[in-house]
Amino acid sequence: MRSFLPACLGLVAAAFIALQLPGCSGYDSLDELDNELSGLIERERDLTLGTDASRGEPIDTIGQGRATQTPTQYDREPQSTNPTTNQLTTQPSGRQMRTGDALIYAEVASPLDPDNEYATRLDLEGLLAFAIANAPEYRRQKEVIFLQTLDLIIERHQWGPRFFNTTTARLQGDIPEAGDHEQALNLINDFTVSRRLPYGGDISATALVDYTNLLRKSSASTGSFGSQGTTLSLDLDLPLLRGAGKVAQESRIQAERDLIYAVRDFERFRREFLVDLSRSYFDLIAQQEQIENVRRQLISNERLAARFASLAEAGREAVFQAEDAQQTVLSNRNSLLNVEERYATAIDLLKLRLGMPITDPLILVPAEVLVPEPVLNVTQSVNTAMDNRLDLQTRRDRVDDTRRAVKVAENNMKADLDLDASLDLRTRSDRDFGGVNFDLGRGDYALGMTLGAPIDRRIEQAELRRSRVRLEQNERDFRVERDRVVLQVRDSIRGIDQARYTLELQTRGVQLNERRLEGVRLRERTLGPRDVIDAEEDLLEARNARDQAAANLRIRVLDYLLNTGQMRVAADGSWMPPGKLVPIDDATQTQPQPESGG
Repeated sequence: MRSFLPACLGLVAAAFIALQLPGCSGYDSLDELDNELSGLIERERDLTLGTDASRGEPIDTIGQGRATQTPTQYDREPQSTNPTTNQLTTQPSGRQMRTGDALIYAEVASPLDPDNEYATRLDLEGLLAFAIANAPEYRRQKEVIFLQTLDLIIERHQWGPRFFNTTTARLQGDIPEAGDHEQALNLINDFTVSRRLPYGGDISATALVDYTNLLRKSSASTGSFGSQGTTLSLDLDLPLLRGAGKVAQESRIQAERDLIYAVRDFERFRREFLVDLSRSYFDLIAQQEQIENVRRQLISNERLAARFASLAEAGREAVFQAEDAQQTVLSNRNSLLNVEERYATAIDLLKLRLGMPITDPLILVPAEVLVPEPVLNVTQSVNTAMDNRLDLQTRRDRVDDTRRAVKVAENNMKADLDLDASLDLRTRSDRDFGGVNFDLGRGDYALGMTLGAPIDRRIEQAELRRSRVRLEQNERDFRVERDRVVLQVRDSIRGIDQARYTLELQTRGVQLNERRLEGVRLRERTLGPRDVIDAEEDLLEARNARDQAAANLRIRVLDYLLNTGQMRVAADGSWMPPGKLVPIDDATQTQPQPESGG
């Protein structure tokens, strides 16, 4: 008996050690899982978008957070903080606010202060690079690919060989009677390998080892102190009608295609996101120019008001002329305050979208996108969009998904006819310890077929009808989406033509108003301050309209590239050919040229 006890304890110890080891089909660490994730994403990206597509940041930067313990995370009634009005503390301003009182603005860092050494300065490329690294919306979309890849890994694992091992230890005996009883230790180890078959069904192999050690024998017992037997089983379950064929691979096929869709959707989102950020950037640059235009107008009107005030004091001009000029200065100061406040609010909203702390100062550096003027051929542009639009490709492929769903639903209408087979081999019964010496004379086999009549298929009929309706919906939605893409391309072409023509008109308008202002200033004493002020305001409006038209043209070109599927942006946010970024010089800011294409 003592000779078997160490063996029993060793087997138990080995079983518990095996529980601590990773499975044969698992991962030694999360790094291996991350490596497989990265490999799958890069492979699908290369197959979908080409080898020169953006790689983005490493996958191991996603999902590395840890669930830290907090004192309140298990509270069933978390506390809320909502003090009463008597408990609220405020710092009184010393006076009551009334209707018409001037607003009191807090001292904040101006987003236009060029001398702020702590400010983050970003041009368009820097803005895009910062957004790629920090924008919550961008990162959330990257995590969609990450999660979709995990789904595919799980699905692939379901189809690969899966290993299971179960070890059971049991100590058993009878109720002692006058100290004469039996006590035995029984160890059972069950090791199974299973695999799903590509056209339905599964096959598995099981090795069952049963080891018994008699720790204590009764006086009436005549058996040995121990025994060991092994059983090897092979099982096959194969559908012949329902669930047989390619429909058995539906979950695997859909998981593979869903990852392709996720890659396309992310790249499409990435392009739309960067174009939308560029639109915000150009709008903010246009607001900067508007602020500068208002500031120039204010300086000019202050000089004019000072001049007419001097003339009024000397009795050479009427007092109301000087007061009119001073009222215009006050209006200009209010306008400047308004446009600066709107710009500051827009900057804060941009920082929120970029993932930048609201309190951090941000200064946008003007830059212009120079894109070669696109060939505005409607037919060629539409064909390019039909071939290159990733979202349209996904919509087209999803129609095929619904066609497969119809096939699956039709297959579910069939009868259940399954073939099952099994084979069991055991070790020799004439030995207490059989080892792996199987006795072919003691083997068992079984072969059978099971037929399930399709009596109740009401649910399956409803599912078949539903799948056909969804197929018609997806085919119709694809046709509508295809027409929508054509509409977007045509609208982009018209938009570029209109924006280019508008920019030319607004540029001429600025030139005319500049000449008009020069002429009015030459006859300032004769005409009075009102004509000068009107000319100043008309010039301001013309400059603002020209700057906005220049921004609209740049945005229209970017929209055209996006709508035709030709937008390309590198991983770091830099524009890939045919677009590139160059700084705007002072001359360009003062007098943008309509033929620049940007």
